[in-house]
Amino acid sequence: MEAVWIGIVFIFWYALALIIAERFNEKSSLGKQWLFFISFMFSPIVGYLLVIFTKK
Repeated sequence: MEAVWIGIVFIFWYALALIIAERFNEKSSLGKQWLFFISFMFSPIVGYLLVIFTKK
């Protein structure tokens, strides 16, 4: 049962990173790939903060 919860958290984390990369790539000076990489590796919250701090 623990593996199911880990899978659900992984899918949720991946989806949030993907949403941040797709929705906010025009607002940031970073590209879509960098936003996804940073959001996925560190946290979707860190990715969103980067969007705020690296505006075009």
